[in-house]
Amino acid sequence: MILSNFFIERALEANMVLELINSIYSITVGISLVGFWVVVFLRKQLDSFIDNSFERFFHILAEFIISILALISGIVILTNQSWGLFIFIFTMGFLIYASINAIGIYGKKKIWWLVSLLSVVALISTILVITNMIIVF
Repeated sequence: MILSNFFIERALEANMVLELINSIYSITVGISLVGFWVVVFLRKQLDSFIDNSFERFFHILAEFIISILALISGIVILTNQSWGLFIFIFTMGFLIYASINAIGIYGKKKIWWLVSLLSVVALISTILVITNMIIVF
C-alpha cells in the first residue's frame, strides 16, 4: 500500500510538471507568433516572407488563430480547467501543421534561421503531444 501511494504521488507530481511545461510553452508560442508578425509588419517586410498577398493574408490569419488558441490553452491549463489538455493538444496539432508548412515556404526562400526555428517548434510540439498522450491517456 505504501509503495503504491509513493508511485501515485510521483505520477501526480510528474503530471503537474507536465501541465506547467504545457502552459508555459503554449503561452510563449502565442506571444511569440503575434510578436513576430507585429515586428515584420512594423518593419514593412511582409513581402520578404510571403510574396503573394492572398497567401500571406491567410497564412498570417491562421497564425493569429493559433496564437489565440495557444494563449487560451496555456491560461486554461494554469487554471486547472478540465478541458485544458484537450485544447492544448488541438492547438499543438495546428502548430505542428503550420510549422511544417512554413518550413517549406521559408526553405524555398532560403531563410534558414526561420527554417531552423520552425523545425525546433515542430519537434518540441510533437514531443509534448506524444508525452501528454502517453502520460494522461
